[in-house]
Amino acid sequence: MKKEMWLSDLTEFDPADAISYDRGEETWIAVDYEVDEGKGIMLFGLPELDLPPLTLRLKVTGWYEIRLGIFYGSRLASIKDRVLCVKLSDDVTFSRISHEHYQSRKDGNYPEKEFHWFDIAEAFWKCADLTGQDLIIKHPPRGDMAKQETNLAYVRLIPMDEAAIQHWKSQQPGAKTKTLMANYDGGSFGQWGVSTPEDFLAEFECLRDSDFDIVLYAMARGPITLYPSKVGEFVSPTGIHGQGHVLHQCVKNGLDPLDIAIKAAHTCGVKLFPQTRLVGTQLPPGHLRTDYGGKMMADHPEWMCTYPDGKPTRHLSLAFKGVRDFHVRLMREWVEDYHADGVNILFSRSFPFVYYEQLVCEAFYKVYKEDMRKLPPVDERVQRIRASFLTQFLREVRLMLDEVGKVQERYIPTCYLVPVNNSPSNIPAETGKSGLAECLFNALDVPIWIQEGLVDYLAVHLHMYGEHDGTSVQPKIREFTDLSKDTKTKVFVDIYPRRMPPRQYRKIAMSYYDAGADGLAFWDSYGRYFRASEWAFIKRLGHRDDLADWEGVGDDYYKVFPLRRLDGYEMGREFSTPSDG
Repeated sequence: MKKEMWLSDLTEFDPADAISYDRGEETWIAVDYEVDEGKGIMLFGLPELDLPPLTLRLKVTGWYEIRLGIFYGSRLASIKDRVLCVKLSDDVTFSRISHEHYQSRKDGNYPEKEFHWFDIAEAFWKCADLTGQDLIIKHPPRGDMAKQETNLAYVRLIPMDEAAIQHWKSQQPGAKTKTLMANYDGGSFGQWGVSTPEDFLAEFECLRDSDFDIVLYAMARGPITLYPSKVGEFVSPTGIHGQGHVLHQCVKNGLDPLDIAIKAAHTCGVKLFPQTRLVGTQLPPGHLRTDYGGKMMADHPEWMCTYPDGKPTRHLSLAFKGVRDFHVRLMREWVEDYHADGVNILFSRSFPFVYYEQLVCEAFYKVYKEDMRKLPPVDERVQRIRASFLTQFLREVRLMLDEVGKVQERYIPTCYLVPVNNSPSNIPAETGKSGLAECLFNALDVPIWIQEGLVDYLAVHLHMYGEHDGTSVQPKIREFTDLSKDTKTKVFVDIYPRRMPPRQYRKIAMSYYDAGADGLAFWDSYGRYFRASEWAFIKRLGHRDDLADWEGVGDDYYKVFPLRRLDGYEMGREFSTPSDG
């Protein structure tokens, strides 16, 4: 059996003249260190140094586990985010790896994730046949992440015997396991400066060779689109919280963000559903219609959702045909012009969708002969009248998709996210005890959607915080899965919190599957995948029949190695950290 290899002298990377012990222009900084396992030389990449990529000749044959050690310690005994882009020479593009911090109050208490400023954090990346392969690293080239430092302390290669190789191969995706859904709701554009073909490939590289089947990808915020649309209004450079300039750069580079995103997703083996979030206006100074709401909202104040007293809320109302028609035309563009694989609407945010508008109150009066404005939102009759307008919108979407699908000779699916444990503050506690009741409170009549075949993928956006195993919310999940039995609707359940070790993801996944979930969804996937030790397990969670036997798998994906010396100084002493403030 081959021996485990610690590649810890990183001055072995090429080109050698791109590495120095000082802060040379266009050079990575080498720093000596020591852990119990031996001595090494780590590398730092600083954002201001215009660094070239580095290549490490691995000079090995056969299969290995690849684990990467990164030092996140910083001044004043603190922990700092650092970002590493890494690939094997046979990989299409780079993977992204960063700090796996967590908050015990929000995410749960996981002692194995604890580490200190003087520790090296090791994360399992992947397994591969390394015959003839090199390892390449680089600093992020664009976006907010390019402002971060890069570090690599060592590469650990663990040889795999035949049993280990077969176990790894058994974890690879198959037709039955492609039941995961990734959600990119728009935050990654500025994060990585996504504006080149390689950037879009890197967006979805984490989904390659995984159980992920669909990626929901933000392409509209209400009337504002994140690509040059013929229907919507292209985002301003200051839009989507200051990220709009990245999309303008993408267009200057000769790319259409929606077109290149679909192509990149397909290259990585997943379908792409463009996503719209029905956003309203924001608080000043981000309140300008050029950034949120656009010309459509500015020109049609009469189309806003209103309170019972007639005062406007921040959101356009789907009760108005003009609003519904706009969204139907926008989604038609997605599937007709871009051949998107499906469409996605977020109903898990941006409330209300329909409220006490005059025509809604008139519809209520026709049925009940009462003034709806004098009734509270919790009145079920009020909820059903409001929901009838939103259901009509989904009927119009389905009709349009069938029209386009007939011409294109394909079926075009829908995906709608609905809120559970995540509603406006005026929802009564009693209503929140039921998932279906919570949806109806928000004008989302899920039973009718399923009955009429309006929803193909129902993503239950289930908010859960703190440590849990998923069993407490099984009754809410079963409300949806019992309805979807023997229908075309597939129920996917979002796994929260966002930051957990593999063992906890496994427990929750098993609970959700036991409650009848057809698949699992991951909100903010772009904020999860660079947590390498966790993502390596997440991407296998479509193996529902194997999870019971995978107890312990992933427990060693994250390790901590305390530094004994760094830059010639002993660690663990009273003055190991600078005391200069």
